Amino acid sequence: MLALLLLSIIISSSATSGLSAIKSTIPIMNQQHHHQRDAAAYQDFVSSAVDFSGCYVRNGFVTATRSVRDIDTNSRRSFVYNIPLISPSLAAPPMELSAKIKARIPSPSGDKLAVLVEESVPSDIEGKGQGTKRHVMEIWTNKGHQLAKRIVLPSTIHGPVCTDFAWFGGISWSPDETALVYSAEVNKPKTASYFAASSKDDDKEDNDTIVGGQYTLGVGKKEDWGEKYGTTALLALFCLNVSTGKISAVENVPACTNTASQTTDGNHVLGQPIFSPCGQAVVYTGWDAGGGGEMPRRLGAIYCYHRPCQIYSSPVSQLLKTLEIDTTEDEDETVADDNFVCITPNDRLSRSPRFSSPSDGVAKLAYLSHTKGFDTHNGCMALHTSDWCMSKGSVVDGSKKVVVDVVTLPGERGDGETISGLKFPGLFLNQLSDRCFSPDGKFILTSSQWGSVVRVVSISLDDGSVTPLKFDMRDGDNRNDAEPSQQFVCFTDDGGAIVTQSECNYPTMLGSLPSSFLTDAKGGISSQVLAELPSAATSSFSPSSAGPCFKAGSGFSYKIMNILPEHGDVKVDVSSILLLPDDAGNEKLPLIVVPHGGPHSATPTSFVPSYGYLCQHGKYAVLHVNFRGSTGFGQAALESLAGNAGTQDVLDVVAATRAAIDTGAIDHERVGICGGSHGGFLAAHLSGQHPDLFKVASMRNPCINIASMVTATDIPDWCYVETLGIGKYEWDNFRAPSKEENDKMWDNSPIAHLENVKAPTLVALGMKDRRVPPSQGLEYFHSLRAKSLPTKLLVYEDCDHAIDRVVSEADFW
Repeated sequence: MLALLLLSIIISSSATSGLSAIKSTIPIMNQQHHHQRDAAAYQDFVSSAVDFSGCYVRNGFVTATRSVRDIDTNSRRSFVYNIPLISPSLAAPPMELSAKIKARIPSPSGDKLAVLVEESVPSDIEGKGQGTKRHVMEIWTNKGHQLAKRIVLPSTIHGPVCTDFAWFGGISWSPDETALVYSAEVNKPKTASYFAASSKDDDKEDNDTIVGGQYTLGVGKKEDWGEKYGTTALLALFCLNVSTGKISAVENVPACTNTASQTTDGNHVLGQPIFSPCGQAVVYTGWDAGGGGEMPRRLGAIYCYHRPCQIYSSPVSQLLKTLEIDTTEDEDETVADDNFVCITPNDRLSRSPRFSSPSDGVAKLAYLSHTKGFDTHNGCMALHTSDWCMSKGSVVDGSKKVVVDVVTLPGERGDGETISGLKFPGLFLNQLSDRCFSPDGKFILTSSQWGSVVRVVSISLDDGSVTPLKFDMRDGDNRNDAEPSQQFVCFTDDGGAIVTQSECNYPTMLGSLPSSFLTDAKGGISSQVLAELPSAATSSFSPSSAGPCFKAGSGFSYKIMNILPEHGDVKVDVSSILLLPDDAGNEKLPLIVVPHGGPHSATPTSFVPSYGYLCQHGKYAVLHVNFRGSTGFGQAALESLAGNAGTQDVLDVVAATRAAIDTGAIDHERVGICGGSHGGFLAAHLSGQHPDLFKVASMRNPCINIASMVTATDIPDWCYVETLGIGKYEWDNFRAPSKEENDKMWDNSPIAHLENVKAPTLVALGMKDRRVPPSQGLEYFHSLRAKSLPTKLLVYEDCDHAIDRVVSEADFW
C-alpha cells in the first residue's frame, strides 16, 4: 500500500536516507505483523464506504443501490436497499443484485420496472453463439413484482446498450408507459477477408459485406472515444414497444445515423434520450463525432465535459404506431415522422435535457448550456429553459430563457450568501437529476460544486435566484464548524426531497427533507436520516489481532483553509481541506499534500476511505489542495490555469502547503507530495521545483513530458490549452505541434526540472492507460533511477488511467 512506503520514508528522522529507511523503521521480524495490521485497518475503512447509485422513489419507498468492493474476487458487488419513507427503521435487509443486471428503470407511475440484463447467448446444437453476450429487456409489472415479458434485443438491429448513465447513456419510459427509448451502439458493417470462402447462398445474403475491410478504421475497426470508451464509437437511438417487443431505430436524427451504414466515420453520437411529456417526441443530446466539423479526430470523452454537443428533438408518433402492430404487413405504407429539430442551434455546449410536469398545455424543458463553450475540460454551466407545447409536441418559438447564467467571479450572481467564505461561484455540475423539477414546476433542485464542498441549491425559475439549502443530518452533534458535502437525488411524491450527506470523516448517509423545505430554504431545514448503513466486509482477510479501526465521525477531523495568493492575475482564494488525526497531542505531524487530477475538477469534503486511513491509522496530516483551475470557484479562476500549468498551480500548492505548516501542527521537515494524473504532474513538478520543501513523492500515471505526450494521448487538446493557453487548439484541424509549441510544452513539463529532484519517488502505472501513456511514467522512473535516486515502480498490467480495479486500488491509490 502507498502508506507503507510513505510511512517508512517520512517518519524516518533523515529523509535523505531514502528507501533504506524502510528496513530501519520496521524490524524485519515485525514486518508481517505491521503488514497485517495495516491491511486490516485499510479493510475497515474501505468496508465503511457507502457508494450509492440508482436511487429513486416509487410507491412510498426509496430504492438505492450500494456498490461494495470485494477484494477476494477483484470486483464490486451491488446491494439493493428498499427503505420505506414513513418508517425507515422497518426497512428489509438488502438484496444482492446480480452482476448481469445493468440497469433498473422505474416507469413514471411506479407500476412497471424495466430491467436491462446482460446474459450469455445460449448455444444451439452446433455450439454457435457460445461465449457471446446479448442484452435482454425485462418488463416487470404490478409495481415491479411480476415478470411480464422478456425481450431479447437483437444484435442484427444494434450493438450493446449504452449503460454509461453518467454521460452518453440513457433509458427512458414514454409517458403512457408503452415504450422505452434508449441509446445503443451502431453495428459496424459486415466485413470479410479477400480469401474467405463463400457459397452462392452467402453471396445472395451478404451483398452489403465489405470484402477486405476488416482492418479498415471506420469499417471493420471503430474509432472510439478514448480512455474507458474503447468499445464506444457511434451511438444511435432506438424505441421498444414493451407489449409487442418490436424495436426500431429513430432515423430522423442529425446526419441520418443510419444503422445500416457502411461506415462508423463522421456523424453524431446520440445519447441522454428522454420522451417529451406529450409522448410525441424524443429529446436527446447529440455529440459531434465528425459530422459537425469540430472533431476531425475523436478525442477522449471521459472527464471531458467540453466536447461539442447540442439538444435535439425528433418526432416519433408514427414510429411508435408501427411498433404497436404485431405484424409487419402494412409497415411500408406508414407515414414518416417529421425531421429532427435542433433546439440549441446557437449553443456550442448543451446537454442533460429534463422536463417538468405539464400545466395548462405547457411543460418546461430545462438543460445545461454554455453558449460559447470553453477549451478547458470542464467549466461553469448555465441553466436554460424553454416552453414545450403539449399539443404540437415541440418547443415554443422564442420561449428560451437563461435562468442562471455563467458566473465569471464568485458573487456576480446570488444574494451574497457565502459557503466556506465563498460567494456563489456559478453552477458546476455534469448533469441534472432525473426528477429535478419541484411538483409545482416553479423550482429546480440540483447539486453543485461550491468551493471545496458540494451543496444542494434551489433555483427559482421565476427570477433565477439560487439558494443553498441549509440542513445537516448530524445536527444533533452540536457542531457549528461542519462543512459537509451534500447531494440532491430526487423529489418525493409529496414534494419532499431525497438527499445524501458525506464528510471527510463520515461515510455517505441517505436522508430526506420535508415537503415544506422550499418555503424554509432561507432558514434552517429539518432533515431525517433514512439510512446510515453499516460496514460491508470487503474480503475474507481477518487477522485475529485486528479489531474495528474506524468509527464514523471520530479518529480524525478536517477543516477548510482559504488563502488569497499574491501571484496570478485572477485573485480568487486557493482552498484546501486539512485532515488531522485526533490523538496527535503536541507532536508535529508529517504531512501528505494531495493536489487533485483533472486539472479542472475539485476535491470536496466527502469521505474517501484511503485518505481517512492515512490520517487516522497512519497518523499523517493530509492536505487536499483545490488550486486555481479547480471547479467551483468561478469560470475566470478555472480558465486562469490555461497556459500556466506547471507554474500557477505549482505556486498555489506551495502557498497552501506553507499555510498548513504555519498552523503549527505540521513538521516542515516531513512533507510529502502525492497525486494522480494532473496531480501526478504537479507531484513531479513540485519535487523538481521545490526539492527542499517536499521530501518524498508518490505519483499515479503522471504527465511528465508534454512534448512527447501530445500526439500519443487521447486528449491532445489538453496539451495545447494548458501549456499554450485558450484558443491555441485548432478544433477543426488535427496536427502535430510546431517547434516553438514543442519548446513551450517542454518548458511547462516536470522533465524540465529533473536535475533538481532529490526526493525518494514512487511511480504507479496502469499499462492500459490511454489518457497519459505509460511511457510518461517510465521516462520519469528510468531518468530518476539513472540519477541513483531511490525510486520504485509499480506496474498494473490490467489497469487504465484510474488504476481503480479493486485489488489494484487496495495496493495503491
